[in-house]
Amino acid sequence: MLLAACGSQPAPEPTRPPVLVTIFAPAPTATPQPAAIIVAPTATLEPHAAGPVGDVAPAPISLEVGVNPFTGLRPPDPTVLQRRPLLIKVANTAEVRPQSGLGSADVVVEHLSEGSITRFTALYLTYAPEKVGSVRSCRLIDIELPHMFDAALVCSGTSPGVKPFMRRSWAHQNNLTMISDFGPFECPSCPMFRTRDRVPPHNLFANAPNAWRELDKRNKNAPSTFRGWLFTEVPPQQGKPTTRVEVAYRSGTVSWQYDPSTKQWTRALRDQVQVDALNRQPIVASNVVVLYAHHQVTDIQEDVTGARSIQIQVWGEGPLRVFRDGVEIGGRWVRDPTKVGGFEFRESSGARIPLKPGATWIEVVPITGDVPVNTR
Repeated sequence: MLLAACGSQPAPEPTRPPVLVTIFAPAPTATPQPAAIIVAPTATLEPHAAGPVGDVAPAPISLEVGVNPFTGLRPPDPTVLQRRPLLIKVANTAEVRPQSGLGSADVVVEHLSEGSITRFTALYLTYAPEKVGSVRSCRLIDIELPHMFDAALVCSGTSPGVKPFMRRSWAHQNNLTMISDFGPFECPSCPMFRTRDRVPPHNLFANAPNAWRELDKRNKNAPSTFRGWLFTEVPPQQGKPTTRVEVAYRSGTVSWQYDPSTKQWTRALRDQVQVDALNRQPIVASNVVVLYAHHQVTDIQEDVTGARSIQIQVWGEGPLRVFRDGVEIGGRWVRDPTKVGGFEFRESSGARIPLKPGATWIEVVPITGDVPVNTR
């Protein structure tokens, strides 16, 4: 067990604590040269094909005591709100599908990993699946996500190039914790374990209850301070009617189909409905959020193929598209990186966009439009 305790006009960017990632200078040049810099967003963050969708009429409800700040719901067991959320890194390649435990997550962030593939960071607070995965290594975006959600990070480690930057960035945040392990075989008491039904590295899984026990041992199992989102059951009165969202990642188009009978969005990959391996039920969400951010290819090598790590600059603000109740709502995401848990969804007027109570999936895409998002 290893512990890495390391840590419209756009609004002016807040002062950002150093991330210290060595990247290629974003300005286009004939021969890009690597430079160690404190990175900041380098593009004017304007929406890509977001479209005019209007403001939201219903007044949002504030979170009350006993309500999960990530779902807007009261969990069956209210004591779970006293534990720290877990962010578990889950692979997304053909060898690991269907994944285990994704249907139990409160929030899932899908992002480009390197090349054309995507990877998930799934947040757990309400439920505690004993098998989540398969688990893979963290990426540069996982420097940011624990700050955004005030959560502990669970993954199989990082590449040698990412590790020092993660430690440096986390150094000033003593409450942030990473559980990193390669996992022994069939270990009933370990935060991570390996199975014998798959070949490595695809046979590594996380056990959420054991991860929380590990946080207890480290005195790091404290409730999250995240309060960035608002929720309401009332559907928006204005917006663009939408029943299908397609995110055209190069590794395969992800689609979300709205079902008016259940008021949920069902996930599919290449038109094949995706299920959770634990119960064989389709993966659904109450909210689908498309978040546009600047993607910067770095000079950090992730694997033996030479694939380069991508820094996804999720600080400051950027365009946003929220899909709930069969309606699209346009706006902007706003994140103050100097504050743990500072991550909000806002209308053009500045008012916060309320989510529908339930699970939320966030599809992170480049602001340049390299990953087209189509709706019907």
